[in-house]
Amino acid sequence: MTARPLAYDSVQAALTAVGAAVDAAEAQGVLCGMLAARTDVDPAQWMARVLDGTEPRGQGAREVLEQLSLTYEDARSGLDDPDLRFHLLLPDDEQPLPRRAEALGAWCDGFLFGLGSGEAPPETLTAGEAAEALEGLSEIARVDSDAAQGSDEDAYAELVEFVRVAALMVREQVQPKLRRTPVPVPGNDGDDRLH
Repeated sequence: MTARPLAYDSVQAALTAVGAAVDAAEAQGVLCGMLAARTDVDPAQWMARVLDGTEPRGQGAREVLEQLSLTYEDARSGLDDPDLRFHLLLPDDEQPLPRRAEALGAWCDGFLFGLGSGEAPPETLTAGEAAEALEGLSEIARVDSDAAQGSDEDAYAELVEFVRVAALMVREQVQPKLRRTPVPVPGNDGDDRLH
């Protein structure tokens, strides 16, 4: 994994410059959903989805391809990290809470889309903790920025952690890996963990 987290603003600026319809959070969410569903995700296929409807040229094309390449490597290595140091690509804490909540919803929407397009075996997603996690992600994807006006920082931080762990857990259920640190089951204070 990279030494410092990828900057949301850099990825977002590159996407905006070429007129992409998705934001940085949704783009990473789509990628993580695809990576959760299968191991052989072609970065070019993901980039084509993110840049659908655009025709990047010149410096803008170079910058967006560089930022998307960094996003791909960061997400792939984060999801594979044995110590679970995966992080979501979201606006920093200086941004207004409604904007961050909207980006979190877009990330979840992207993850669900990517997972659905990634050919994960349906039986791995329709039972147990994965089904509960996906239901939670689906609810968060529907949150609008107006609803977030009454939220607080602690509630937002808890949602971010839920989404992070849910994504790791879904990937673990679809593609089990031996980890040094087990993936905690979201919302469960007991010892139920996936290894």
